[in-house]
Amino acid sequence: MIPGKSTLQPFKELMARRCGLLFDGLAEANLAAALSRRMDACGTATPSAYYAALAGSDGEFLEFVALLTVNETYFYREPAQLQLLTECLAPRLLSRGASQAPVRILSAGCSTGEEPYSIAIALKEKFGESSDRLFSIVGVDIDHHALAKARRAEYGEFSFRALAPELRARHFVTRGPASCSLNDNLRGLVELHPLNLLGGPLPAALGRFDIVFFRNVSIYFDAATRRTILAHLHGAMEEGGALIVGASETMANDFGLFRLVEEEGGFYFVKTEAPSLSERLKEQTVVRAPTPRPAIPPRSGADGQNARPSTKHVVAEHRPPPPSDPWPEARDDVRLALREKRPDDAMVAAAALRAAAPGDLRASLLEGYVRLHMRQFAEAAAIASDAAERDAWSAEAHMLLGLAAKWQMDNDAAIGAFRRVTYSRPECWPAHYYLASMLQHSDPGKARREYATTMRQITANPDPDGGLSLPLDLPVADIRFLCERRVTATLEPADGEANRGS
Repeated sequence: MIPGKSTLQPFKELMARRCGLLFDGLAEANLAAALSRRMDACGTATPSAYYAALAGSDGEFLEFVALLTVNETYFYREPAQLQLLTECLAPRLLSRGASQAPVRILSAGCSTGEEPYSIAIALKEKFGESSDRLFSIVGVDIDHHALAKARRAEYGEFSFRALAPELRARHFVTRGPASCSLNDNLRGLVELHPLNLLGGPLPAALGRFDIVFFRNVSIYFDAATRRTILAHLHGAMEEGGALIVGASETMANDFGLFRLVEEEGGFYFVKTEAPSLSERLKEQTVVRAPTPRPAIPPRSGADGQNARPSTKHVVAEHRPPPPSDPWPEARDDVRLALREKRPDDAMVAAAALRAAAPGDLRASLLEGYVRLHMRQFAEAAAIASDAAERDAWSAEAHMLLGLAAKWQMDNDAAIGAFRRVTYSRPECWPAHYYLASMLQHSDPGKARREYATTMRQITANPDPDGGLSLPLDLPVADIRFLCERRVTATLEPADGEANRGS
């Protein structure tokens, strides 16, 4: 018998209260399946009887949770963050001096061990045998079955899908046709402990940490749970310690507890008394969805399905909208004028909008975008910089900064700006596309990955504006074709690449 919604409700509340896991929508099926399995295993006849056993037994609670946690992980996931660790954070902490204790690193939500062992591999590659005395790595997870697998440190092919073959050869021993085990010297770098991150402050016996990895875990929690867990992690960290979250989770974890910083094109949080990004901006942004308007025809080369500009993404404003919003009409006027190579007319429309709505970030950024097309790069960058000061995570502002830097051949500034867009709006395929184009000569491997990401995002959301309020009006079909070539062939410049100033 499949439990109904009313039967599941007490279990949903218990899971949310004790470990923060949410089971709404399709996730209810997983909860129902786990309930049926554990009722059979315990021999309980009714859900209410099993609930009593579950609430009264820590051991049974852990068995139940083990059926509900998601252990999707693999070695060298998000390698740029491991590079940030080995090239920036670890050397900085080691510079404290030989008298200091080892650098202590926590993998929070370590699952079956791929993350803490990836950290150990990266440190061993960088610091050699000295890593044994320079670093201490701790992994914690609520799922005791996952921890048991982590302690065995034996993995199948799926765990190695992102690990370079030479690293696998150096640090693993083949045990069979589909199994490899981690070398003992690396296993000795990592301690593994059971821990419910929501259960309270981290035990004092674990010590304090210089660096905490909390990646691809918070996506399973609501905002209140994330904030509570981050408070627990904050209390277990040294002053100045670094918190690293998944690239797509950055903004979802900025609660003002840490200071958000950027380094080497990546973002992480620092435990410090300085004001956080959230505190600086907490009274700054009012969010409003733009008003839909009949679309203008698609530009040549774009898919027919892109005829209507996307209106599903909200944009940041800094004043209430006027009774009749002039924004949609002005944006479409600018789009059409730029398409027809009439930048002066586009400027007239953009300037009129800015005069009518002087506090609207969209209006100023639209003017900046037109100035970009008029090759007034310094003016466009100045407008974008001002917008970024007012809204530090405005994807439109950083897209404009990236395009201005790109046209002025400032590759580092362009890469930094486009990366910031991909952090705040990971679904924005133009940012991935431009980032790939900037990386294709300096780092072909990363460029290829960004082109592949562009293909995935453009398939999911083939909007010629990439979901932004700027009328980028990009040729979707052409760019999709180009990305396919880039992913499957060499990363040399292709003839006829779509490389507009937008």
